[in-house]
Amino acid sequence: MNEKIAYRTTAKGLAEIAANPGLLKPGMKGLLAAVGERASAEDLRVRFPRAGDIAVALAQLALDGFVEAAPDVTAEGKARVEDLEGFLSERPKEPTIQQFQQAENTLSGARHPKAGYQISILNRPGQPIVPRGGGSKHVVLIIDGHEAEALAAARGLMQGGFDIRGAASRAEIAAALGKFPLPDLIIMDVDLPDAVGLDVLGKLHEHHQFKDTPIIVVTARAERDDIVAALAYGASGYLNKPVKPDTLLRYARDALGLP
Repeated sequence: MNEKIAYRTTAKGLAEIAANPGLLKPGMKGLLAAVGERASAEDLRVRFPRAGDIAVALAQLALDGFVEAAPDVTAEGKARVEDLEGFLSERPKEPTIQQFQQAENTLSGARHPKAGYQISILNRPGQPIVPRGGGSKHVVLIIDGHEAEALAAARGLMQGGFDIRGAASRAEIAAALGKFPLPDLIIMDVDLPDAVGLDVLGKLHEHHQFKDTPIIVVTARAERDDIVAALAYGASGYLNKPVKPDTLLRYARDALGLP
């Protein structure tokens, strides 16, 4: 099997990811969720080094209609992704004293702002955010290195009517951000396998295409300093794990100004 063949998830595959329990076994379903808009067996082996023959599994998913061959990436697209990956690898500007003060003020209004309690903070926009793709569905990018948690979040949001992209590493984040339409909402953990989550958050807030994109941090961290830092670096909301799917869906809709 050719490990360089790139696949993308089909409509049938998206429906299978959203289904509970669905037709596929958990291992195959997790692999399907990891394919997203573009992935090859070579790409996925980096994320799942202990998996079996990924190329064979992808071929079976294609045979069953859950994935299909992805179109070639243009030179322009590759350059855009490479630029984004380089941009995300840089250190962001440190938040100003005013930004830290504003974050402190936001946190002071939250209930139980200390470890051991559920932290739920969100700045709702003044009016609904229109999908960038011009259609009826918003695109949500989930950045999370924890496969099971990312899959659960994706399933709940897809059932709620959102189009989903997923990413874990810096390269995957750049690739997901480089696709059009651009994401309307980003939900991210700050514990990432090869990047400092707060740096990624800060750089996204600096980028001209994403500076106004709402970003909800969903993480296991619940210390006051972590929350203040995330808000100061530009997070629109903050939830600490574990988060129920219906809660995440509600906060996603609120972040986009939807009823």
